[in-house]
Order: sequence, then C-alpha cells, then structure tokens
Amino acid sequence: MPYSKNQIGYQKNQSSKEAASFNVKGKLTVREQVLNLFIEHKELTNESVSQLLNRPKITELKNMGFLADSGKKTVGKWGTSITIWSYNKDSNND
Repeated sequence: MPYSKNQIGYQKNQSSKEAASFNVKGKLTVREQVLNLFIEHKELTNESVSQLLNRPKITELKNMGFLADSGKKTVGKWGTSITIWSYNKDSNND
C-alpha cells in the first residue's frame, strides 16, 4: 500500500490518493488509530483491533515498542489460542 507524505495509506488509484490528502489536518493514520485504541482499552487481541477498525496494525506497533505481549492468551473466533497485547507505558508516547 502506498502512503502519502503524511503517512496516510491509500489504494493504487487516483481517487484513493486524493482522499488520503483531503482534510489531512483532522485525519489520524491507521497506526495512530490503533495506538489510541490501546491507550483507551489497555489490552486487546489482533481480532479485537481488526473488529474495531477493520484492519490490524499490531506487528508494526509491537516492532516500534508501543505494544508488548501481556503474557495472557484467549481463544479466538477460530478456536485457536491468540495473544492479548498491551500498551507499553514505557514507550514514552503518553
């Protein structure tokens, strides 16, 4: 997925590119939206984030140090064990 200069993702077509640049001041990147969910809820699974925003961004935020494995697991919608992630308060982004 390409990103605008403001780091807003868009599909590979002109309409999507223009929409990514429209009213940029009020837009949050998907990364910021996911981070805000964790600040609000403290702990979520990939499935929870995907359900709330219709797209996961866990790996990227984990790799940046914003999220950490909570050490807890739950059963996902497909019956598998999934990780519960938590906001890393030590990430210096409060």
